Formats: sequence, structure tokens, C-alpha cells
Amino acid sequence: MSSRSHARGFTLLELMVAVTLAGMLLLAGMPSFTTFLRNAEVRSSAESISNGLRLARSEATRLNRPVSFALAGGGDTSWTINIFNPVTGMLLQPPIQQYSKFEVGRSATAVITPANAVAVTFNGLGRIVSPSPVATPNLQQIDVSSIVDGEARTLRIYADDLHGVRMCDPDPAIKALVPPDARAC
Repeated sequence: MSSRSHARGFTLLELMVAVTLAGMLLLAGMPSFTTFLRNAEVRSSAESISNGLRLARSEATRLNRPVSFALAGGGDTSWTINIFNPVTGMLLQPPIQQYSKFEVGRSATAVITPANAVAVTFNGLGRIVSPSPVATPNLQQIDVSSIVDGEARTLRIYADDLHGVRMCDPDPAIKALVPPDARAC
């Protein structure tokens, strides 16, 4: 008696069905994944700006000298921290620290309030110098969002004596939650 051995493996039809199902699952998950990536870029850029503001304030108190935090401007989320020389009215070079948007958030953009502000200066006590010793008004509010259309959230950063340095979510739905949510502006 001869016994036939059966070949093991997948048929071409089974392989095509499996690849088709995997492709459909991938396509179904793609929009939420891209939203996740955009939100991660916005969060990373907003946290970088917020941490840069806090670092500038702590460096001002550590050095007991005026220290300026400056955004690059034009919607760019890049920033620098420099010691401010009140005698010359200039920022001392090289910067204490700097951040480039290419490190994390290439598609993040910053909208600044007031619109012509680019910097905020902290005195040796860590308080915001007002009026600004730099040629523009002090930064007060920075909204970080994504330049890519989609469902990415906007995050807001306050830098003033009322709020201190604070990052929050300006979404009205979060503000309306009961009990109040600490993330809300």
C-alpha cells in the first residue's frame, strides 16, 4: 500500500484572503494612528516650550540676572534662552539653551498672543519683567497646534504673573466637565 504524503502550508487563496484582511485592518486604523502622531507632536512641542519657560525662570533666579526666553517667530516652535544685559539691551551669546522644532515637532506651529511678541524676560527673582526690556511686548499666551489638517488638539501655554507658566487644553468640552478638569483653561 502506498500512502500519499500531504504537503503542508498555505494555499494561494488562503494567503490572499489573509493579506486582504490585514490590509483592511491597517486602513481602518490609519486615521486614528495619524491623529495620535499629530497629537504627540503638538504635546511634545508644547511641553518643550513650557519647560523652556520654566528653565528660563529658574536660570534667572539661579544667576540672579535677567534671562530671556525667545521663540523664533513666524509660527516656529524653536526657542532660545539667553542672559539679558540691561546695560546694552542685548541678549548675551551663546544661548544658555536652545531647542529646534526639528528635534520633535516638525508639523507643530505656534500662535502667539500678543501677535508681535517674541520673548519674555524673567528678573533675578523669577518674576516677569514688565514692560518688556526687549523691543517687543512680553509673550503672554502661546497656542500650539498642528499644521496638518485633522483632529489634532491645540494646547495653550500661559506665561504671565496671573497664571505663571501653565499648559492647558482650551477645548470647551473639557472646560464644561463636572467636576472641573485640571487640564482645562
